[in-house]
Amino acid sequence: MAAANVALLLWGTAAAIVAGGAMAWTVLAWRGVEVSAQFVPSRVFAGEPTRLRVRVVNGKRLPLPMVRVRAWLPPGMVAEGEFTSHTIRGFDRRAMLPGRSEVQMEFPASPRRRGEFWLEKVEVELADPFELVPLRRTLKPEADLLVMPELRATVPLRLMRRIPFGAPAVAARIFESRERFAGVRSYEPGDPLNRIHWKLTGHAGGLQTKLFEPTRTADVLLALDLSVGEPFWDAVFPKIAEETIGWACFLARQAIHGGWRVAMVANTHLKRGRGPLRVPAATTSGHEAALFAALARMPNEPTSDLAPVLREAGRHLGSNTTVVVVSPQPGYWLQEGMAVLRRRGAQVLHLSPLEAALERVRGE
Repeated sequence: MAAANVALLLWGTAAAIVAGGAMAWTVLAWRGVEVSAQFVPSRVFAGEPTRLRVRVVNGKRLPLPMVRVRAWLPPGMVAEGEFTSHTIRGFDRRAMLPGRSEVQMEFPASPRRRGEFWLEKVEVELADPFELVPLRRTLKPEADLLVMPELRATVPLRLMRRIPFGAPAVAARIFESRERFAGVRSYEPGDPLNRIHWKLTGHAGGLQTKLFEPTRTADVLLALDLSVGEPFWDAVFPKIAEETIGWACFLARQAIHGGWRVAMVANTHLKRGRGPLRVPAATTSGHEAALFAALARMPNEPTSDLAPVLREAGRHLGSNTTVVVVSPQPGYWLQEGMAVLRRRGAQVLHLSPLEAALERVRGE
C-alpha cells in the first residue's frame, strides 16, 4: 500500500511535519520574549519632538523569523517617519530577531498640545518563516509622555522689565530668611514694628529687634486667572486660558533660571473636591518637575474666581515674596485683592496676555 501510494504518503508525512512544527511553534514562540516601550524624552514642551522606543527581547535560542510591531499613539500625537501606518494612528514595522538577541525600534512623534499622554497599546505578531501560524498579542506597556505648555516668548519687553527676574541685575538682591533666626539687637530708629521681639523687650526693659540670617533666595508666587473677568462661569475662554498658562510657563522658567523659588496658585483644580490648584515654593530636588507637571496637567477652564484663592495665599506671604498675577482681564474683587496685598507691603505685579495681544494687533 505504501509503494502504491507514494505521493499520498509523502503528502501525509509533510502535513504531519507541518502540523507538528506549528504545534511546537505555538508553544515555543512567545517563550522568553519581552516587550517594553517608553517615550524618549518623557518630558517635552509643546511643539518639541519625541521618540517612542519599543524594545523586543528574544531570550531563547530559537530565532524569530518575523516580528511585526504595531504601536497605537494616543489622540493628540502625530506619527512621523518612514514607518508611519496608514491604517492606524501609529507605527507599523517588521523585523527579524535571532536567538539570544534584542532589537530597539525608535519611532518619531510630535505632540500637538500640552497634557499627559499614555501609549494606547502595542500589538506584536510573531510568525514562522512561511507565516502559516502567526501568533498575535496585544500589550499595554507603561509608557507616558508629559507635554508641558508651549513657551510664550511674546511677553513684551516693557512688561518683562517690571518683574524682578526679567531685568538684568548687577548682583543678586539680599533678603532675610524669616525661617532662620539669628539673634537680637537694640532697637534703632526705622526698624519695622513687626521685627520687634516683644517678649524679650519685656524682660530687657528696652526695645529689641529680631535679626535673621541673610539669603539671596526670594520667592515668586504666580497667580493664574483662567477666566476673563468675574464671575468666572460667565467668562470661560479656553484659548485665552491656554495663553495664560503659556505665559506662566515662560515666567516660571525665567524665575527658576534667576535662582528664585517659584510657587503657583490658580483658580482651577487637578482633581474635583481638592480645592484650587496650589504648588508651594520649595528648594528640594524635583520641585521644578512638579511645577511644570502641574502646568501641563491643569485644565484650561476656571472653577472659581481668583480673588478668594489669592486672598488665602496672601495670608502666608513672606517679606521677600513677589506676587505676579497673570490675568487677561481682572475683575473688581481681584483688583481689590491685589490692592490689599500692596497695602500690606507686598510687591504685586499684574500681567495681561489679552492686553499684550491687543497691543500687538494694533502695532501691526
